Amino acid sequence: MLRFVGRKLLSGFLALTGYTSLLVYGLSNWHVLRIEPIRKGFYRQIFFSGNEALHIIGFIGLLLGVIVSTQTFSLAGGDSSLVVKVMAWVIVWEVGPLFAAIIIIARSGSAIAVELALMKIDGEISSLERMGVSPLHFLVVPRIIGVAISVVALTAYFQIVAVVGGLAVSSLFQNVLFWDQIHRFVGLVNPWLLIGGILKSLVFGLAISTIACFHGISAGMTSSVVPQAAIKAVIRALLAVFVLDILFAGLRLI
Repeated sequence: MLRFVGRKLLSGFLALTGYTSLLVYGLSNWHVLRIEPIRKGFYRQIFFSGNEALHIIGFIGLLLGVIVSTQTFSLAGGDSSLVVKVMAWVIVWEVGPLFAAIIIIARSGSAIAVELALMKIDGEISSLERMGVSPLHFLVVPRIIGVAISVVALTAYFQIVAVVGGLAVSSLFQNVLFWDQIHRFVGLVNPWLLIGGILKSLVFGLAISTIACFHGISAGMTSSVVPQAAIKAVIRALLAVFVLDILFAGLRLI
């Protein structure tokens, strides 16, 4: 039992060290995005992680905004100000960054891990090395930065759709003008709350992309490791996002 726990702790420590090293490498070499082929990979990653996820993010954001608004109305009755406060706190600070991160993990995190693992098995990564091209520059840097930017953009889009949808529904139930609700919301939201939400989404995006790239690039050479890389990337990215969310919540209490 002790050996099992020890092996798990050692494995977790080594993985954390690998994540940190890869993240530092990716951020310190952002300048390689100036190179045309790498920049194209960066644009492709933003298109896949960001643009192609807009419809599902928008749909979930609208549903969640309506749910939060109607549930708050059912509990608080005609207190329209409470609906605005709940929307500001729940959507902007907590749920927006979290839901955007979870959707990115499900779509892009697993896809990146599988893609890089297959490239390693097929010899594409070794081919890049033989040509004198750094696989980390060409494959990892654009994915880390592209996914991080995508999570920030999707979080903002999720928040806008959820808030507008939720306030629109609350204005119907409470016989309040929609623009009055919007003005209340704008007046209530602290700029630091918006900045905190953006910072959370940026940290989530960096964690997701780094973990996905690490498990893809460090996979073995047999086809059986591909699903294992995807599973590890998804599970550990989810764990990282929830741990980071708890840390952010703790910082707000200080």
